[in-house]
Amino acid sequence: MNRDLSMPVQRAQWLRLGLFATALLACVLVPFALWGDALDRAAPAWLAAQDARLWLAALGIALLMADVVLPLPSSVIGVLLCWTLGPVWGAVTVAVGGWLAFALGYVLGHVLPEARLRRWVGAALWDRARGLARQRALWWIVAARPLPVLAELSALLAGVWRVPPLAAFAHAAWSSCVVGALYGASAWLGLGEPHPAAMLPAMLALPTAMWLVHRILLRRLLADAGSAVPREHDQGGVAP
Repeated sequence: MNRDLSMPVQRAQWLRLGLFATALLACVLVPFALWGDALDRAAPAWLAAQDARLWLAALGIALLMADVVLPLPSSVIGVLLCWTLGPVWGAVTVAVGGWLAFALGYVLGHVLPEARLRRWVGAALWDRARGLARQRALWWIVAARPLPVLAELSALLAGVWRVPPLAAFAHAAWSSCVVGALYGASAWLGLGEPHPAAMLPAMLALPTAMWLVHRILLRRLLADAGSAVPREHDQGGVAP
């Protein structure tokens, strides 16, 4: 009986969670439909108008950050930065801009009233989704950074679900550095943009490598903690 009664409640919670995700997605996609073409033409012109390299880098970072709320062509911006500033400094600029864009999206998501959203969606499902997001932050934050729309959506969700800032920003920084390096390498090779055949394996390998590092460090820390406890007991049991 109770199980049958809970099914409509679960369906309603999933529906409200889907509506919330759709609303966030609409916040990202609607500006693309309204101003996407105009900004696609304007952003390269803004960058081309800059003579000083420092101002060009600052404008590029600002445009990459604004991509969180505006339909700016981040791939075009990244390519132009690497071609104009050079592969190294262009890659650094793209990495910094991508990381700051994630930070801005995280802050915007954090501003949303989580307590009210939790009550509206349903505490059980909200807590489950938030717990999974925090446990799997390594995977979905890293994998989403080079992808249009998903990059902005992942940053907003990380803030909404209060993913620990240290973990969220660290993983976003790693991913942003890889994206910047791929753009820099493409400019160095004379390509117009990073080839998907190179970007996809890199973005799959990064979370795998970080997971292995986490496992190794965690096992070492646990082993050190376990060996420290017997030593403390032994020292405490020895009479002076």
